[in-house]
Amino acid sequence: MQAELRQGPACPCLMSSGGKMAKKSLHNGHIRSLANGLIAQPATSNIAARQSGRDLGLLGWLMVAPTLALISACSSAVGDPGASKSQTQASAQKSATTGAEAINAFRIGVNVNNVDWWANSRPFMNMIYGTGWQMQNTNPWGGGENVPASLLDANGWVMSVPAGYRVARGLSVPLAGGDFTCRYQGNGQITVSGPVSNVSYGAGYTRFTIAPTYPGAKSVSLYYFVDPTNYIRNIDCRETAASTTNLVAPEFVSAMSGFRVVRFMKWQQAVESNRPVTWATRNKPGDGDYTKKDGVPIEVLVATANQLNADPWFTIPWNADDDYITRFATYVRDNLAPGHVAYVETSNEVWNSGYSVYAQAKAEAIAEQLPSAITPGAIADGPGERYAERTRQVMAIWSNVFAGQMGRIVRVAAFQHVSPYWTGALLRYQNTYQSVDAVATAPYFGYDLTASMTADEIFAALPGKVNDALNFGVQQKNAATKFGLRYITYEGGQHIVLPTNMTLSYAVERDPRMETIYNQFLTAWQTQIGDTLTLFALTGGIGQYGSWGLVEYAGQPLTLAPKMRAVQAFLGTAPAPTQTCPDGSVIPSTDTCPTPTTPGGKKKGGGKGGKNATA
Repeated sequence: MQAELRQGPACPCLMSSGGKMAKKSLHNGHIRSLANGLIAQPATSNIAARQSGRDLGLLGWLMVAPTLALISACSSAVGDPGASKSQTQASAQKSATTGAEAINAFRIGVNVNNVDWWANSRPFMNMIYGTGWQMQNTNPWGGGENVPASLLDANGWVMSVPAGYRVARGLSVPLAGGDFTCRYQGNGQITVSGPVSNVSYGAGYTRFTIAPTYPGAKSVSLYYFVDPTNYIRNIDCRETAASTTNLVAPEFVSAMSGFRVVRFMKWQQAVESNRPVTWATRNKPGDGDYTKKDGVPIEVLVATANQLNADPWFTIPWNADDDYITRFATYVRDNLAPGHVAYVETSNEVWNSGYSVYAQAKAEAIAEQLPSAITPGAIADGPGERYAERTRQVMAIWSNVFAGQMGRIVRVAAFQHVSPYWTGALLRYQNTYQSVDAVATAPYFGYDLTASMTADEIFAALPGKVNDALNFGVQQKNAATKFGLRYITYEGGQHIVLPTNMTLSYAVERDPRMETIYNQFLTAWQTQIGDTLTLFALTGGIGQYGSWGLVEYAGQPLTLAPKMRAVQAFLGTAPAPTQTCPDGSVIPSTDTCPTPTTPGGKKKGGGKGGKNATA
């Protein structure tokens, strides 16, 4: 087997290439590489660096286009051509015993965006979970600096700062605004800045009004000085009239309506950052910061999925130790609502050289002298077999925790969408297919469209781009089926990046024809693939480096959100059209407005005289 992989396939399927591709926007610091991975650009957490991405350019595309043709030609080599019938039957039996076949009906899932305030989603009632801690020098006034971890207590609250400094914290606010109260413990007074008014203070609270901030989130910040003897902690900022125990914000619940699967990768900060994590140092519910360590606590992830009535999809950090993975899986087993299953995946896009996990996995593969690690150009230049190995390790822990309850989990192996040959090769490598229940890829389309095109030219080209993504999906499904596995997606959707023409970007993303394209994509995927399609992403603004949100912000009118319009129509969750009647009442557009009367009791007019509107 190792010799076979070292020699490589007869068909020259390219796994990676030089050159770089534009990144996702600031709202999604996530990397998207050309054809979902052929061209990649390193990720960075620095805002200025995120804005310095560049597109592939004509020359780069001309180099890659023939490669796509070669990959497509590899379809005859897809999967496990040498797999015996008995192996396939055994895999199918394994899937049946885990309960995977009971949930392989078509359903639509979605990735959540970051919890950061600029992601326009405000997922939690407590608005502090939108940024991390900053401190400002007040004499002289200076810019913000990150608060060192040494100045935080065990729960992530600021215990002290240098003399002359104050603490600053941004809020993740609902774009509709409203009246809010920040409650807290400790000595001091919290002040607030931004589009606020009606500010008042009391013992342990600050009240204020936030103006509506449509069409994008505006910065609202808290400030306070620290008394080390009794520092401010347990800050909770939410609508004044809201319950103090509710976890998930209503606008987020509404935006998630109808989605059956929620992938939490963007909330699990240790995944993309590739941080080491342990159970002892993880974030816990109520901690002061969900943007550090491993991200949003597992308790919050599970509670959110339960409230949304959706199946959670977890990505396990590459550098999580066995104890963390075991305790994570155990919590899911004991607390996920009945009737739901948990999807579990090892890290995220380990094949993508834009992520630091790629470099680590490749180094580990070289250290182990794995076949492709010493064969340039094979299986993404090295980390492929190490990913298969690590996937087996992680899934062994989950399988042990869920022993006797395997129908409650779906173990996922994720690969490049445009590389179906290597999907088969890595599933076959040391029988990795026996450790998973599903193969997942990310079918994006439109990544090669350019700012030199007109909107009409872009929409004329998009149906063909959708078909290209579907064709690779069919090949990936064939590869998975040969091992008795399901084929699903971990991300997917339009991938139009027009960094030099934002006017065109806005026009394309809000064009009604985008609804038609998404309807084509959803309908064809259901017909040709028929299993879970998880889109990227729920929210995200239109930006220079991509426009990834189904809506630009939670609560955006569907008239401006053609992608979400198509999804909700497909799911049957779209609100019915309404009309505003002359008397100001809003009723379904199919109903008749009430007939107004004159003061003397005589009728005046009648019929459907209302102004049509869409909710």
